Amino acid sequence: MPSLASRLLAAAVFALPLARSAPPGPDFELLFADEFSGNRVDERDWNFRVGPRMGAGIDGLNLARNVRIADGHLIIELRRETVDGKPANTGGGLISRHRFGYGYYECRSQPFMAGHGVHTAFWQRGMGGPENNSVFEIDSHEIDSTQTIACNNLYVDVSTKGFMELAWPHRAQVPLQLPPDRWWVDAYDYTPDGVIFYDQGRVVARADFPDLVAAQNVWLTALNGVGKVDADKLPGETRFDYFRFYARDYPGANLLGNGGFEYNQDKVDLQSPVAWRETGDVSASRVVRGGAAQGDFKLRHGGDHAYSVTTSQTLQFIRNGDYELRVRVRRGGKQSVARVRISDFGGKDRTAEIPVSDAWTDVRLARIPVSRHGITVSIVSEARAGDWLEVDEVQFMKPPLPGQEPRPSRSFAFREGDPIWRLAERAPILFTGDEKFYFFGRNCGFGESMTVSFVMQPEKLADTFPITRLPKTGNAGWGVGLSAAGDVSFRLGSHASHRDVVASHAYRPGVAIRVTCVYDRGTAAIYLDGKLRLRVEGLEHSPNDATAAGRLGANSGLYDAVGDVTLRADAPPPKARRFQNYAGALGDVRIYNRSLGPAEIEAVLGLP
Repeated sequence: MPSLASRLLAAAVFALPLARSAPPGPDFELLFADEFSGNRVDERDWNFRVGPRMGAGIDGLNLARNVRIADGHLIIELRRETVDGKPANTGGGLISRHRFGYGYYECRSQPFMAGHGVHTAFWQRGMGGPENNSVFEIDSHEIDSTQTIACNNLYVDVSTKGFMELAWPHRAQVPLQLPPDRWWVDAYDYTPDGVIFYDQGRVVARADFPDLVAAQNVWLTALNGVGKVDADKLPGETRFDYFRFYARDYPGANLLGNGGFEYNQDKVDLQSPVAWRETGDVSASRVVRGGAAQGDFKLRHGGDHAYSVTTSQTLQFIRNGDYELRVRVRRGGKQSVARVRISDFGGKDRTAEIPVSDAWTDVRLARIPVSRHGITVSIVSEARAGDWLEVDEVQFMKPPLPGQEPRPSRSFAFREGDPIWRLAERAPILFTGDEKFYFFGRNCGFGESMTVSFVMQPEKLADTFPITRLPKTGNAGWGVGLSAAGDVSFRLGSHASHRDVVASHAYRPGVAIRVTCVYDRGTAAIYLDGKLRLRVEGLEHSPNDATAAGRLGANSGLYDAVGDVTLRADAPPPKARRFQNYAGALGDVRIYNRSLGPAEIEAVLGLP
């Protein structure tokens, strides 16, 4: 029987992704576009990004006066100037008033590249406020001026408290090749299965993150003051030619953000359901842990006083057609009003009464004819003190296909024992030996015990590190390395001070193999295709470092993570000390903040 590694990487592993025109299929419909053809910003569609942006390596100020429309372009001016008597690096940008969900997003831009210090980005993120819709961030591109790397990112905001948060689910650094005229077409397809990133019409990265749904704002920005600023190259400008949004149908996929009320977890105020708007007596509505119809959380209306409250969510730029609403409900009391309402879709409001029942009950509204590319879903209750109403799994969708079940709401709770980070679960990532790499969080593979496991198919024998989280100095950190002699090593410590645990002659070029490295309180082990190859005890070096960001793929050290941006390293390692960048495929990457035992390695990873 072929190994899991062979099965994962069997088909067309090394085939380059095909160039694709936008949108990536005939079933997409253009629902919003701004071609910036007028003479001023249309403030019905956009807000200006204003105010300071400070942080690690960042000192910028965004001004509305730096943003204008001319020559058929959105122009963001970049200056070094005096503002309120103080020197400032100024830029700006636009933030959409509208919120967009699943669909294909495309933008054409000409980023400023004349000198250091400018960060041009086309991205999507929530704004908080009454809609409380800050759930995730998709960066279609982040381009730092003069750099030859573009970032394609997915960050998730909602998670549990503390150090065990979801860390950079996807942070791809892709070599940047601007055309001679510097006009750059960038796009991403945000789907119920994750995000597909396109540069110049070609797929460059994929982020597997299923059932992450929320309607959020689009940002077109040029931030000045990122890293070193070449003031003598200013003033300058970044231009955007257009922004376009295309939608398509996903039968059985919920379009409502936080329909299961799982996004709040314990990090976000339970009095404010993420992605929903509260009106009326908001103190009578809150997210509650326990006793949910599905998952851990539910919405509850009720209290020790009479109340009237509405919890609602509005969707914009969805395709027209027939939809359905499904809700799990239960109710105790004699409310004067207890219903789910559908409005703003182009027809007469539709309602469903919530029955009195201690058990969870299904309520459904079918054949909702949306004709205005939008809808509002509301949970409405009016009651006396002591009455209560609970709601869970609010799902608004195109009807599932025959034999298809609706997709359940995703839970963002970190389950003890799960990988803290994973990548390339459905398909492997191809690395060609250039500067393409993925950053991962400083909290991955951290502590007194850890496990890293992945499937690799190296293109050649080489001295390289497919995956590392190694600081420059100290005795804590880790990495998995390969040698030109065919060795696999588990490095503990830093670049300057380390101990290598080496399995000799352990891999061959072109052959898929699963590598699993385990550290547990001074003991390190290497498993190859689930079989223990080497175990070493009494190690003084450890992975217990929280300063170094991890990287998968290129390991030349030419680029560093500076806060939430990627910049060329101030002091890259001497060429003689650099390892070759990894060339080959990497798939099903999993990092745990605990040690896995032999039986668990076989069972959890599905090895034969």
